[in-house]
Order: sequence, then C-alpha cells, then structure tokens
Amino acid sequence: MTGMIHSEDALSLHFGGPPLPDQVAHSLREAIEDGRLVSGQRLPSEPLLAGQLGVSRATLRQALAILTQEGLLIRQHGRGTFVSALPRSALHGNLSELMSTTQMIRERGYKPGIALCQFEVTAVSTEIAEKFQASKDALFLHISRIRLANGHPAVYSEEYLAANVLGPEALSLQEGIEDWSLYEQLQRVGIEIAFATCKVAPIIADEVMAAHLRIAVGHPLLLLKQLHYTKMNQPVLYSENYHNCEFIEFQTVRK
Repeated sequence: MTGMIHSEDALSLHFGGPPLPDQVAHSLREAIEDGRLVSGQRLPSEPLLAGQLGVSRATLRQALAILTQEGLLIRQHGRGTFVSALPRSALHGNLSELMSTTQMIRERGYKPGIALCQFEVTAVSTEIAEKFQASKDALFLHISRIRLANGHPAVYSEEYLAANVLGPEALSLQEGIEDWSLYEQLQRVGIEIAFATCKVAPIIADEVMAAHLRIAVGHPLLLLKQLHYTKMNQPVLYSENYHNCEFIEFQTVRK
C-alpha cells in the first residue's frame, strides 16, 4: 500500500492524553494531510490496518467513524474505506483567530489558487462607504476573487479598500493565477491589521454564486462579513466571503 502507516512513526500513544480512537484518527488525519494517504486511495482491511497501527479493531472502527463523519473518509459497503476525493470540512478556521483565507487554505495542507480575480476602482454603496466613514463619492478598490483549494472552488470573496492604498503595483496581482493574501499586501505598504469585527450568516447559493463555486442553486453557504481595523481603530478593509460548506467549517471557543 502506498503511504503505509506504521505505529512506530505515525502514531504516538500517551497515557492520560486524548482517548485512543482520537489519537488513531489524528494519526490518519495527518497522513491524509501530508500526502501519505492520497485522494481516492483505499485503506487496507480493518484487521491489517489495526495491526499496522497496533490497536484493536474496535478502536480502529471508532477512529474511522470519526474521520468518516468529518468527510475525510468514505466507507463503501462491500468495497472498503477510501480517502475522499475532496474531504468535507477539510478546511477549518477559528472565528476567534484573525487569519487570511490564503493562510487558512495553506495551513490545512492545500495549495491555494485563484480561478478569477477582477479589480475595479468604483464608488460603493452608502452602506459600505459608511463603514469606512467615507463620503458617498469616495472611490474604492473592489476586488472579486474565487479562492481555490487544490483547484476546487472554496471561497468567493468580495473585498473593498481605499482606491489608492495598495499603490499601482497592486494591479499586477490580477494577472496571475497564484493566490495571494490581501493582509500581506497591506503589510507591504505599512498597514497592519490588528483586529476585525465579523458577522456570520448561513445563506443559500443563488445562480451567480452557484456558478462561481460550481455548486447547485440552493446549496448552503456560510457568509462572513468582516470589517478590518488597524490598532488605531481605523477601518481599512471590508470583505464578504462566501464559504462553500461542503468542505469549510469554522469553530470558536466559548467560555
């Protein structure tokens, strides 16, 4: 089997740590993320895999159930267990942590990319202008992007910032196919984002969004509306990101 998992180098058991099925699931999850187990690959039989990992079949079944629920594995009756072609909920973001979409995709082991990138200098709605405490005649740079994870549409982004803040060099960004972080571009011109307010809303895809994300009309999406500020409480970036719920989820810590 390609990408064989061995207990001595892939699974570390800790007394007093997480339950053993969770440790096994974590080991297999890492193997998927770093490419030792690849999309569409069939796992060994349960007895063989349990032996390779040095755990009981009952423990292995619980671990496989965890990964199946996460969408990382697909279990087919009579055929076996397979690594998903595009794992559901493979991308996780923490709503309490400020992180760019590019960073979120990259940290989960996927290659970020762009299927569409359009720049437009334009006036904006009164609602958006008011977020920046700007006049209705102020001009903004409006960036529309389809964000990819391993070539699959993951997020459709609408981003707004003052028209000249990034300088003329920014226009070259729309010519390439490689993904780039707007946070990093702002850092390039000396603007550091310190915090953001975020509104989260579940919505369904209309015809336009369905075409952007290659999904069916009515498919569930998660819309994040974020207004980003400097440490001096100055708003510098407003974004509306439409996340494909097939394989992106968010989490937060409640106290």
